[in-house]
Amino acid sequence: MNMIWKIMILLIRIGSGIVMLMQGFEKLTGGFAINGLIPVVQKSPDVPEWYKAFFSTVVNTQTDIFQWLIPLGEIAIGLGLILGILSYTASFFGAFVMLNYILADMIFTYPLQLFFFIILLMNPKTLELLNLLNFFKRKKLGNDANGTHTHSG
Repeated sequence: MNMIWKIMILLIRIGSGIVMLMQGFEKLTGGFAINGLIPVVQKSPDVPEWYKAFFSTVVNTQTDIFQWLIPLGEIAIGLGLILGILSYTASFFGAFVMLNYILADMIFTYPLQLFFFIILLMNPKTLELLNLLNFFKRKKLGNDANGTHTHSG
């Protein structure tokens, strides 16, 4: 069961990374406009008032930054998860992004993505074990997983 769980976490990590990478790339190349989202958030009855205030005072005044920050952030999260580099950090920011999308009343598939990020965040040891950098540390010539010399003679 332990190996099956590790494989499931690996598949969730890579799958979530692919989805985030694709979403970021689509926003970057598909004409994503944060200033078009601001009035939608302001008019939605489902968006909390404090989040509307954040959008009008922070996002609305810094649209140039958010225009790039959102897609590049999604791409960075996706690459981190796909490559297994800083997977826990990428999972944290992935959950943060999904919560922001849900708060902005952009439901779509984001609750499911948030669910997967929560699963990843609940498994930091497995993420560390499946980390690409950890893999290369283990494969150093003459060292086993604990860093001790394995050659005899």
